[in-house]
Amino acid sequence: MSRAINAIVRANRAGPPENSIVLRVAAVGAVVVSIAACVAEGELNRPVAIASSVALIAGSVFSYRRRANPMSWLKLVLAVAALGGFFWFFLHISRHGGVTSIADVLGPLALLFTWIQLTHSFDTPSRRDLGFTLAGSATLMAVAAAQAVDTSFAFYVLVWGCCCLAGLMAMWGSMAGGSPVRVQTGVIALLGVVVASAVVVAVLPAPHASTTVIFPSDLAGDVPIATPNGLVGGANGQEPVHAATADGATRVGGFLGFAGPLNTAVRGTLSNQVVLRVRADKPTFWIAETFNHWTGQSWVPGPAPPGTVQWQAVKSGSPFYLPLSAGNVVRGSPDVQTFYLAAGGPNLVFHAATATTVWFPAQRLYVRDDTILASTSLGPGSVYTVASAVANPTKAELEAPAPRGVNSTLPAGVLAQSTQLPHPYPDVARLARSITAGKTTTYAKVLALEAWIGAHTRYTTDIPPLLPGQDTVHQFLFVSRRGYCEQISTSLAVMLRTLGIPAREATGYVPGPYNPITDLYDVEASDAHAWVQVWFPGWGWQSFDPTAQVPLANPSPADALAHDALGALGQLPLIPIGVVVLAAGALTVVLRRRRARPATWTQAISFELLEAARRVGVVAPDDATLSQLAERLDTVLGPAPPGELSATALATAAEEAAYGTVEVTDSNRSELIIAARRLRRRARRTAKHDVRPDPPPGPRPMTPRQPAGAGRP
Repeated sequence: MSRAINAIVRANRAGPPENSIVLRVAAVGAVVVSIAACVAEGELNRPVAIASSVALIAGSVFSYRRRANPMSWLKLVLAVAALGGFFWFFLHISRHGGVTSIADVLGPLALLFTWIQLTHSFDTPSRRDLGFTLAGSATLMAVAAAQAVDTSFAFYVLVWGCCCLAGLMAMWGSMAGGSPVRVQTGVIALLGVVVASAVVVAVLPAPHASTTVIFPSDLAGDVPIATPNGLVGGANGQEPVHAATADGATRVGGFLGFAGPLNTAVRGTLSNQVVLRVRADKPTFWIAETFNHWTGQSWVPGPAPPGTVQWQAVKSGSPFYLPLSAGNVVRGSPDVQTFYLAAGGPNLVFHAATATTVWFPAQRLYVRDDTILASTSLGPGSVYTVASAVANPTKAELEAPAPRGVNSTLPAGVLAQSTQLPHPYPDVARLARSITAGKTTTYAKVLALEAWIGAHTRYTTDIPPLLPGQDTVHQFLFVSRRGYCEQISTSLAVMLRTLGIPAREATGYVPGPYNPITDLYDVEASDAHAWVQVWFPGWGWQSFDPTAQVPLANPSPADALAHDALGALGQLPLIPIGVVVLAAGALTVVLRRRRARPATWTQAISFELLEAARRVGVVAPDDATLSQLAERLDTVLGPAPPGELSATALATAAEEAAYGTVEVTDSNRSELIIAARRLRRRARRTAKHDVRPDPPPGPRPMTPRQPAGAGRP
């Protein structure tokens, strides 16, 4: 027992006092930044964060002043305070009925870690204690990262990383006896961290949501909807969603097509604003609404089949277990999606087909076909999760007869809805039959029609609105053959219906850009889309799209980063960058030559003589003077040509000037430098023709020393 007590005492014994102010500032800065990150993610409120940061700084100052003489009784008080924080945490969790979502834990956990850092800051006399502060800040950053859904969190990570790097460098310097760490060491350490992080990212698999955890759900700025199962937009529960109009203020109705009717006669302007972010098992079409009634210009929900209700209320509360709509089949792999709304939108619950379970913080949901409405509006910051059964049948499976007892037929009312047409389409029917001639299965007919549309029409948003009375399909197939997703998908659906194949229109989003940092798809307004769903016996409604492709699986972070990097490189202006690189290279060469240029004219003379001697292989002992080297050089080169100076004359002039025995004018200096350059060129010509005599015998010396005064002008 005594040994255990002694071990505990030794482990808690304060180390030598830490005097590095940089280390303390970096440690406190790391904690303050992590607290700010928790505030940004909504896990701490601002008053608590400000008060905690002020108390943290005060505790750090107190510890610094008491570092050489810490209070032994203070450790016991702080330990009791830390234990009180843990007691509060567990009491808070149990008092609120346990953990029902991730958000129920993260807020109290951030407060607990902040409290521990706050109490610890009053007793950090040694380097070990400050190391714990740095490590503890990482736990707070991890709590904040658990709720981060956009790359703005990277700013906090960058600042926190700089604080940690500065703290580690100061810690290394303190361990080395107070010697400052060289900048090169810090740069090498930073590069090591970057390389290690890149390796970790490269081996990370694609994200996969687990169905064994409780999924987050939260509403922000929600307002109860006055009319049950009514479709509203924005964060105002009283604002009805209106159809898109070409001259409207927003140009679109809520989101494109998410307005009850889908008017194909107009086109709204869609921006690149991120409207929601999605974490999903796999990318797919995320459905907002489905339509089964075609009017010639618009898709509308249409009347309910006999014996059914238009909207079915689901009142079980979260999680909602959805009824299976007519024609759907629960087959395929489970797919879990969590939607984070970045902009206020309609009270539509987006999902991948076929949705089976919804985690949504409301009293009820309303379901019609594959359209799900919430009983409250959804503002920015709302979060909900949907579990779906997504089937990806093969060509052989879709062409094979449906197994018995697996939804092999559509109810008569639903079949009538799914093949309804507002008027006969003889030209469309004739075209569809000619395209699918010889095709015996529904799947083969769908592919044939898709191929024809891809080959004979052009996707463009630059088309005029339809005139009153004009039919969208007739105008697209037989007049312009130009249109966007609504015209193309509608034409495919109508062609299928003329063949008696059940088809309907679906609107929603295709996956936007994948963010490998957050493992989320950043869905932009321009990702709003419309496509066709075709019913297959035994498989239910399957999505087909002539204008967009959805990836088969989530990319790994390494693939996403490589794709983004290559895409960024492909957009770089190569010619301006090449010009800048060449200019920078030329400037570097000039600056290096200037730094290598002798500072004085005597050094310039010495440099030219040494270079001439090197070219012709003249060597001299280590203690030789410049004049002695010049004598050997003259022996090899021979007499100087008329009008030129010998190496000996040049060396003598440089030595006399260096030792201050002779004053040389500026003009004479220039003449001497020019003469020395001529001598070097003569040595180069001599070495090129290899006509120099053998050097005098003797040991091979090193470079001779320069005159003692060669550094003076």
